[in-house]
This record gives sequence, C-alpha cells and structure tokens, in this order.
Amino acid sequence: MITRFFRALWNFITAAKQTTGNIIFIAIVAFILVSIFAVDAPTIPTSAALVINPTGNIVEQKQFVDPVAKLLTGYEEDDTETRLRDLLDAITEATHDTRIKIIVLQLDRLNGAPFSRLEEIGNALDSFKAAGKSVYAYGKSYGQTQYYLASHADEVFLESDTHQMFGGVFLPGLGVYPTYFKSALDKLDITYHVYKAGRYKGAVEPYLRDDMSPDAKLANQVWLDALWDKYTRTVVTHRDISAETFKQYTHQYETLLVEANNDAVKAAINYNLVDGSLSYNEWNTLLTDIVGSKANGNGKVFQQIGFKSYLSVVRPPVPAISAAESKVAVITASGVIYDGIRPTGDIGSDSLVKLIRQARLDESVKAVVLRVDSPGGSASAADQIRKELVRTQVSGKPVVVSMGSYAASGGYWIAAEADKIYATETTITGSIGVFATIPSFEKVANKFGVASDGVGTTPLSGSINVIRGIDPIYDTLIQNSVTSTYQRFISLVSTGRNISLEQADTLAQGRVWVATDALKHGLIDAIGDLDDAVESAAILAGISQYDVIDIQQILSPQELLMQEILNNTTSLAQTMGLSSAAQFSLPGIGSINKLQKDITQLLEMSETPGIYLHCLECQL
Repeated sequence: MITRFFRALWNFITAAKQTTGNIIFIAIVAFILVSIFAVDAPTIPTSAALVINPTGNIVEQKQFVDPVAKLLTGYEEDDTETRLRDLLDAITEATHDTRIKIIVLQLDRLNGAPFSRLEEIGNALDSFKAAGKSVYAYGKSYGQTQYYLASHADEVFLESDTHQMFGGVFLPGLGVYPTYFKSALDKLDITYHVYKAGRYKGAVEPYLRDDMSPDAKLANQVWLDALWDKYTRTVVTHRDISAETFKQYTHQYETLLVEANNDAVKAAINYNLVDGSLSYNEWNTLLTDIVGSKANGNGKVFQQIGFKSYLSVVRPPVPAISAAESKVAVITASGVIYDGIRPTGDIGSDSLVKLIRQARLDESVKAVVLRVDSPGGSASAADQIRKELVRTQVSGKPVVVSMGSYAASGGYWIAAEADKIYATETTITGSIGVFATIPSFEKVANKFGVASDGVGTTPLSGSINVIRGIDPIYDTLIQNSVTSTYQRFISLVSTGRNISLEQADTLAQGRVWVATDALKHGLIDAIGDLDDAVESAAILAGISQYDVIDIQQILSPQELLMQEILNNTTSLAQTMGLSSAAQFSLPGIGSINKLQKDITQLLEMSETPGIYLHCLECQL
C-alpha cells in the first residue's frame, strides 16, 4: 500500500514537472514569435530628430550577463549599460545623414561615465554641429555627468514644474573618497599584512589608515584639479559664460539658491547654464516646428528615432568588408585584470591573450590596436598579456595602444612597451606601483581559544598560516617579491618609453597622472582617440588601404541563441511597457554602490592573495 502510494505520488510529481516545463517552453516560444512579428522594423523619417538617450553607465564593453540569470532577474539588466561605440557611431552616421536634422539629448536616465568617454561623445556632438546641424537638450534636471554632454547643445532646457531632490543643474565637483577599513579590521581582530612599492600607492591605505595620507591627498588633488579644469573649460566655452561665473555657481550654490527663492531651475537660468524651462508640450511644439510631427497614442509628437533603432538601420549586422587585403585589428581590454578566463566586462589573461594571438597569426592583420580601459589588477595576468603583445611586435606587426577612461597600474603595464600610446585629454594613467595584501586571524583565533601548532621539514614550513600569523622570514620574502616586481615595472617603463631608469622611478612611485601631464613626461605619445590610434597603426605598418576589424570574444551557439531570445523579449517588454526602468538619479545610490564595490574588491584580494598592480583611486 505504502509502496503504491509513493509510486503514485512520484508519478504525479513527474507529470506535474513535465507539464510545467512544457507550459514554460510554450510560453517562451509564443513570446519570441510575438516579439518577432509584433514589433515593426524601424524606419527613418525623411525629416527627424535623432534622440540620444543613454541609460545607466556608458561603458567600453558591456558586462556579460548570463542569459538565464538575466531572464530570471527581469528586464532591467538591459538598461544598466550603454556602449560608447554605439553612441559615437550613431552621432557620426547622423552627421552625414540628410534625414537627421537635429540631435535631441534626453539624459535623465544616464547614470555615469568617466570623463574620457564624455569627452569623446562631446567631440562627436561638436562635429555634428560643425556640419551645420543643431543639438537640443531637455531634462527634468542635470547632474554633473549629464550636464557635461548637455552643455554641448545649442539650446539647453529644463522641464518646468518638476520636483527633483537636486533639481536644476547640480554640480558638486570631483572627489576621491576611498572606504577605509583599518579600525573595522582592528575591532574584528583581523591583521592585514600589506606590502607595497611606490610612495603614492594609495590602494593599500584603506587597510593601514582611517584617512587619506597627506602624500595621497597631494597627488590626487593634482589630477582632480586637471580634470575639473577641463570640465570648466568645456562648459564656459559652450555656454559662453565666464570662468568666474561658473566658479561662483559651483562654489556658492547655497547662496545663489537663496537669491533665486530656492528655485533651482531659476538659479540655473540666472547663471546661463540653461536657456529656459519648458513644459513638455512647449518642448514638443518647439521640435515639431523643426522636424515635423507624427501621430502616436497620445496625440502628435515630433518626428524622431532613437539611437538604437537608428543604428539597427544604418549599421549592418555584419560589418562590410572591402576588397582591401590588409587589416588593422582592434582589441578591447576593458575592466579589472584577472588570471585565467573572464567574460566581457573584465579582462581575463587567457581570454585576452587568445584574441591577441588570433590577430598575430592572421596574415591579413598588419597591425594591432589595443583599446585599454583598466585600473589594473593581477600582476601575473598583466605580464602574460604584455608578453603576447611583445610576440606580436616581434612578428613584425606594430602594436598601438588607445587608452580609454583609465589605463593605470596593470593597465599601464600592458601598454608601456607599445609602439605608440594615445590617450584622451582626460584619461587617467600611471599609478606605476605594486602591492600585496594577506590577512591573518591569529588575534581573533586566540580570543576564541583556537590555535595551530605542528612540525615541518624546513624553517618555511607553515610560515603562512592564517591562524598562526605570518612568519617574519616569509614576511621579508613577500616584501622582496613586491619590490622586485616594482623594479621590473619601472624597467619596462624605461625600455618602452625610452627614458632612463631613474626618470621612470621618479614618474612611478604609484602616482596617478592625467593624460596631459603624462604627455609632458613621456608616459604617452599623443592626445588622440581610437581613430587616431588606428591611423597611426596603419602608418607604422606601411599600409594605406585597409579594413578595421574588431576581434572579440565569441559566444557559444547556446549563448547566442539565449541572448537573441532575451533581446527580443526585452524589446517587446519595453514596447509593451512591462520594463521597470531603474531610477538612476536617487541621491546616495552611487555611494552605496561604491561601498559595495570596495568591499567586493577587498574580499577578492583576500581570497586570492597575490601581487597586484591596481589603482583603486583611479575609479573616479
């Protein structure tokens, strides 16, 4: 009886599971079919505005998200990042497209972007205007990142009657405020053994202090001031205001708000940071007069096309290859550097080496451009990547580095020996220093009566034991290894940049440099973007007719299928209004995310002790 009961129960559970699986499968297939046939292919009107409305953070490479995890967590993941190249390609194409009359910047959902990426987008907008076209910006409010782009517009407007916590134009300036753990570690009785080489190597200070050292403050203030000077010059030039007016706005914001009866929109208008405030209907009428209108469910709106839809029309899904036999390969190295294999968004040494090797062995590839956007990471991983780049140079193919937002510490290690190094004016680089950290728990273990004891065959047996602590002999060995790696680092800089070892040491010491200063000291060769680096690589290779190809990690057929399914379902969900858009403007969210990131990095370095070339303070 009991056996029959459990057999029947088992059969019921099995049938229920199969039925549920079939229902889910049918639902997914139905959703895909609807997404394919229900969403019309985008078309470009004969007169239209190109809407640039990035969401989340602007990145070099999108972080790979497991398709199944993405499906289970909802549709918001697709909105957290916007690829820089997509924005640049859309603006560049629109510059020469007679159908696109104006660009409209809608930046309310833009969360953040490093200066160099904003600079590249701003330059593209300026080129668009130089072609005789206009740019308009409209938003509920403008944060610092948003306003940098908005300031490039011919006219900037704020939405009237909005109630933002920080309305108007809110410009708090730049700062570096790491999270410090020393007192917390002391209270937890955790001993952090820190080894470093480089006077300014601030990455280790969070484990040793509760505040920023005077040396670190001095060094960081220099490059922060350089970036803020660039921000100031950009705004005052495009808005045609004086530097003194801008300084008054950013340094006396509380006072000028009182003068404007605490109306942030009025304060921004008074100081000419925006041209006025408009209701949405007034804004829509303004643009309709320029590009015409079209009907939608809520009446008539100005003729427009979003940049993603625009790209789906003007940019072929498979890059067109001309008859040129020679190619310049562009490889992107974006994220923290780790050993082994990593998906896009991080740099895995094995993953990146495989891509570089592919370019080296391809006879049609005559030069390689490495786009570096990294604060560094593992020393061993960085050196593995550097060696493959050297093999490429030895094979007769020049290697040119294009630095993105930052190419610091380990990011500079892999760049130092390139034939040419280009960086944008606001790229953060340098941080040529080395450190290692190892935690031990002898204090907390003793408190709870936990001990470790035994015998070994040599004086070094058991010398690293988190319960017993670090043996003084091993302590010396680790510091010697860090010092040796630092010497190797400055030697690479000396050789690669053709400067003396003493000069390399002076420029190193873990100090962070903004690109304009790095150029003066010979750490880079020129100020320029990715296109400049590609052109330079072609010249070095002695070719005039060539194709530019991107060499990227290839997803498996299963990953490609799942990604396509999810892209279709995401697009349909957003069209149907099912996507719950993230709110990027909430004050304090950035600080919470940064704390989470700092703790994550602390835990990662604790779990995998090693020698690091990492610039924590570079991630502004």
